[in-house]
Amino acid sequence: MVEAWTVHKFGGSVLRGAPDLDRLADRIAEDEGPAAIVVSALWGTTDRLLRAVDDPRYAERLVSDLRSHHLMFAPRLDRGRDKSRFERVLVTMEEALRRRQSDPTDEDARIQLLASGERLSALVIAHHLRRCGFPAHAVGAEDIGMMLSGTQEADAVDLKQSAERFDRSILHGIPVITGWLGSGRDGALALLGRGGSDHTATAVAHLLGARRVILWKDVRGIHPVNPRWGINTDPIAYVPYELARMAAGLDATVLHPATVGPCIADGIPIEVRHLSEPLSKPAATTIGPDFITDFGLLAAACTMDVCSVEVTFSPVGTPGTQQAALLNQLADRGLGVHASLSWVDGIRLIVDASGVDAIEATLSDIGMEVMHVGEASAMITYIGSWEDPEAWLHGLNAKNTEVVDHDVRRIRILVPRDHVKTTLEQTAKNAAWLAQA
Repeated sequence: MVEAWTVHKFGGSVLRGAPDLDRLADRIAEDEGPAAIVVSALWGTTDRLLRAVDDPRYAERLVSDLRSHHLMFAPRLDRGRDKSRFERVLVTMEEALRRRQSDPTDEDARIQLLASGERLSALVIAHHLRRCGFPAHAVGAEDIGMMLSGTQEADAVDLKQSAERFDRSILHGIPVITGWLGSGRDGALALLGRGGSDHTATAVAHLLGARRVILWKDVRGIHPVNPRWGINTDPIAYVPYELARMAAGLDATVLHPATVGPCIADGIPIEVRHLSEPLSKPAATTIGPDFITDFGLLAAACTMDVCSVEVTFSPVGTPGTQQAALLNQLADRGLGVHASLSWVDGIRLIVDASGVDAIEATLSDIGMEVMHVGEASAMITYIGSWEDPEAWLHGLNAKNTEVVDHDVRRIRILVPRDHVKTTLEQTAKNAAWLAQA
């Protein structure tokens, strides 16, 4: 019987210095069965590459500096088995920088340059693991058949196309796979959105039929409230797939929005762990199938500086048709809407306060009239599972709030900006039982 794989993802936030590579090796040594590793660029590398793409001033000495930086992590990488691959990545970077500087619209050069961070990271980590006695080797995601859903930049991995092209034979020993990149629909190199290496890891897990994915982070799991608010909470022990996906699209910066999708059909659990904690300890957060249908509040996210805009129009067609037409008009002009609710002759929009003037101009252009614009406020989104969300809202008893909308998975309210922290603190207390479940 073939043992099932574990896919480990190590992001740049846990690859800040040489000691982190020792901790990485310790975590791999603790695992049982075959392991595959997906990596992001080393800490700070992608930011430097992004600056160089957009401003040639940052490109001077970049290749030399990144060469020295990666050799600090992996001494003798430039003399070992991957010497030629290491030098090839650096040469590709130099060529991409020259092309980009001569033609700022050269998108292929931009993608080649940005992808070099993951390529260097994979070589560094494979080199270090071999020094620790592991049979590790660096692998490009595109070389195993990873196909993305677009060209140049894509929202997700194309799982069907990737399964058809997947080359399992390359994944011997411990493969160290480049995250964030793959082949686009035109066959050229393409990238996922920032943070997309988590999604690469779950896609690899799906293609391998893995038993679990471990996302190694510099934070302990997913919290009911983003720690940036300065509210102390324990990590949520168990998060259903769908709610994890919703949280990633809001305020849970721990996850890329597309991360969860590849694991759902196979029921592959996703563990979020801190790099310093051994595998013998339970995961701070595990993401998996829905087991409970009415557990109440899971977590909350906040969107600051939004406004409510109420619009009227002639009752032509259905409210849904009018709403869809309006949202399409706004999207065509690059104007986002956080929430919308329609009735017979009107629509209520929740939009960024900074975009109200542009939205009012758009509405005027298409013959709709703005009846009311609310004060700049904050929108808090509660995610969870409620059989009766209205009853839960009634019990919340939060002052100075206004309900935007609700269903059995999500409740949204508007609160004054100076009440946000108080309301989130109340949220943390209400969700505390789930964090300890």
